[in-house]
Amino acid sequence: MKKRLGFIIATIVIIFAVFFMSSSFIIDYQWFKEVGYTSVYFTKVFSILKLFIPIFLIIFLIIYLYSRSLFNDIRTLAGDSVIKGKKIYNIIVVFVSVVFAFNIASKYWYTILQFTNSISFNEKDPLFNKDISFYVFKLPLIQVIYNTLLGLAAVLVIITIATYIALKVKFNITQINDITNVKKSKRKFAIISFVIFMMISVGFILKSYYLLYSPRGVVYGAGYTDNNITLLFNKVVTIVAAVFSFVSIFLILKDKKKILTGFAAVIVGLVILEPIAAVITQNFFVKSNELEFEKKYINYHIESTRKAYNIDSIEEKSFEPKYNLDAEQIKKNNDIISNLRINSIEPVLSFYNQVQTMKNYYNFHDIDTDRYNIDGQKSQVFVSVREIENKNITSWQNKHLIYTHGYGSVMSKVNSVTAEGQPDFLMSDLPTNNKTDIKLDNPRIYFGESSNDYIIVNTKINELDYPNGDENKGTKYSGTAGIKLTPLNRILFAINEGNSRILFSKDITNNSKIILHKNIINRVKTIAPFLKYDNDPYIVVDNGRLFWIIDAYTTSDKYPYSQPYDNVNYIRNSVKVVVDAYNGNTDFYITDDNDPIVKSYSKIFKGLFKSYDKIPATLKEHFRYPEELFKLQCEVLEKYHMTNPTTFFTQDDLWQISSGLSNSSTTAEAQVKNKDEDNKEEEVNSESKTNGKEALYLMTRLPGESKTEMVLCEYFNVMGKQNMVSMLGARMDGDNYGKLVMYKFPQQKTIYSPMLFNNKIMQDKELTKEIKLWEGKGSKVVDGDIIILPINDSLLYLKTLYLKANTENAIPEVKKIVLSDGNQIVSGDNVADALQQLFNYTADQNAPVENNNTGNTQGSTNNKISSTDAKKAKELYDNALKSQKEGDWAKYGEYIKELGNLINKLNGQDTAKE
Repeated sequence: MKKRLGFIIATIVIIFAVFFMSSSFIIDYQWFKEVGYTSVYFTKVFSILKLFIPIFLIIFLIIYLYSRSLFNDIRTLAGDSVIKGKKIYNIIVVFVSVVFAFNIASKYWYTILQFTNSISFNEKDPLFNKDISFYVFKLPLIQVIYNTLLGLAAVLVIITIATYIALKVKFNITQINDITNVKKSKRKFAIISFVIFMMISVGFILKSYYLLYSPRGVVYGAGYTDNNITLLFNKVVTIVAAVFSFVSIFLILKDKKKILTGFAAVIVGLVILEPIAAVITQNFFVKSNELEFEKKYINYHIESTRKAYNIDSIEEKSFEPKYNLDAEQIKKNNDIISNLRINSIEPVLSFYNQVQTMKNYYNFHDIDTDRYNIDGQKSQVFVSVREIENKNITSWQNKHLIYTHGYGSVMSKVNSVTAEGQPDFLMSDLPTNNKTDIKLDNPRIYFGESSNDYIIVNTKINELDYPNGDENKGTKYSGTAGIKLTPLNRILFAINEGNSRILFSKDITNNSKIILHKNIINRVKTIAPFLKYDNDPYIVVDNGRLFWIIDAYTTSDKYPYSQPYDNVNYIRNSVKVVVDAYNGNTDFYITDDNDPIVKSYSKIFKGLFKSYDKIPATLKEHFRYPEELFKLQCEVLEKYHMTNPTTFFTQDDLWQISSGLSNSSTTAEAQVKNKDEDNKEEEVNSESKTNGKEALYLMTRLPGESKTEMVLCEYFNVMGKQNMVSMLGARMDGDNYGKLVMYKFPQQKTIYSPMLFNNKIMQDKELTKEIKLWEGKGSKVVDGDIIILPINDSLLYLKTLYLKANTENAIPEVKKIVLSDGNQIVSGDNVADALQQLFNYTADQNAPVENNNTGNTQGSTNNKISSTDAKKAKELYDNALKSQKEGDWAKYGEYIKELGNLINKLNGQDTAKE
């Protein structure tokens, strides 16, 4: 009875243990099933299992057969009594084989699949004439196999030697005085010797391939010394070691130890001699005439690097600024002028978070810029979404059951501000006040950039939808995301999350669902961890819904001769990931089907990727050239714009990025102080630093083009100088997506770079006087972006200056617009004012342009306004300003909303529009 009871208890314990250990696996399966990617999940699981079995058998047989032979030797030398615990030893062999096999299969399953699903690059390396696919897909697995066998051989050698030494010490067996003379052991050491020499031979073959990543020469990759000295030694060692591997068997069996030692000394000598010969050749022969020796290899390096970073097909155009802009040209280029971006990310984000969050549990993670057709006109806007900020929510019920989602999109113009210099909103407030014809039916954000904490929906209590005055609007989730919380699942998730409330909460029913992986970056990494993802997803309003678009990259560090940056020397933006902010649907679209790596992925993970033609056309219109890739390409171009090996070697045409972002310079306030105090330490206002999440995406028309388009821009200086030498633009609209165009300026002329333009601004006496005046009144000046745009055959410069109170929660407002044509610098209250000063260009010359498109406030209306309405508007405005100064943002938002409703009413608009 006791035995039976013990058996039952043991069984129950085992069942619970298995249940606990498998809970994570079951949950993962259910989640992958929910998102529709079980095939991806099981690709990994089945691959590990498929690989585990043959790897286990190979390792087990090697260890078992070798140990069995070793036991026979021990039995011969010391008798059967020495061999004890054979069953235990067999169990240990099985255990060791399982550990080895599982570790290799789980760690390298993907490397093995890449080997078997390799795709040709149709490009060959210049040294060994092998396709690049060999290095990207196959060499990593060959190296893994080699390292594994080398490790296993080392373990067997150690075990063998240790065994014979232990026998001699413990049993004092005289015939083991020289274990190599023991007849039974000779065969062992012959095998060991063969394996060692053969491993050396194979190792030097692999070492030869890795010369393509050599850092020794003047450039990354094999140079003259690597090719003519090191490679020669590697070939000699490979051949000698291979021959010795067979000869050593005969020598050991015939007890020719001295000859064997001599052969081993030859290999050791060659290995030692190689670096000595390489150093002598490099320092005494190559360096004396380095360019002549290395020119061919420098060319290999330049071509490979430019191909690997996809900068080998940049369209280059010469551009010599004429400095002849006038009012007539401004008028003819109204489409460029009307889209001038006067707002900057960091000040606008600060305003959003101060004014539009409404409650402390909301937050705007960042701001994205995009283009939309608004009232029939393509316009660039800033857009963000109001997400839940979990750190301000404490209780479990609030955090996981009530405050489940963000609400609402906020959108403002990039080319316009209000009379107070604040963002000119197109969408704002709660519920959403939408002034555009962009449909937004579902403004709820369940999946976003904020917390990854799980939430439980469809419970007995309502979720908070959004605050509406003193009340909270509630809602129930009606989307497709989530895993049903059946009784069994409640147990599983309580175990997995380590929280018993999931199991015992009375608010949770069988119809409730738990939503996992809410953070979109975590979500896509869980599905496809082999891709690298851009850190700045951007939100898109499309067909009444909110979608996130994430740029995904395929990368490698095995592209021959290509210079690595942050451990990557090949990159392509081959995948766009679209995530539904409400349902969590996650779609991976291939956008570059010429990339061999993404082709290999699509062979391995069938059902994961969708073709480019499956992307909704309306979403394609919002695709942006990815900023992280662009920044990397710009960094590479600082050096690799040079294609002539001689120029590259002398390094006399190096560039450096001269970013137009506000985080590239100090505040105007600090610069004025530095100008006045030449020898004092530079003062930098940290609040002028942008979070660096948005580059210069601009709506403009490039020279020679007929339409405005969105372009990602960057500027380059001569290294160590402030003279601008080029401007790079990444196009992204329609068929031009992904095309890079570079405008090269004459280096013999002084062309203002962003830094030089900024310095010129700080030398303007009138402007610096104003800045000092603002400082004296307790304000801070914050720099906006510096923008340089080509117009006809000239350049137009623009910089926005923000002013903010010297208080903790103060919000920056546009104070001045600085414009220059490259000669004269002016500052105005808005773009129209600055244009009038610079070109004597007045608004009536440009009737189609609305005032707000040139940085002014909203245009006047012909509607008659009653004195009562005017008085009411004035009262609301004054109250809003008072609340703003007092830091009462909730009241401020209410007054602004009432004021907006009043204005809409006077314009005959629907104030209830969401």
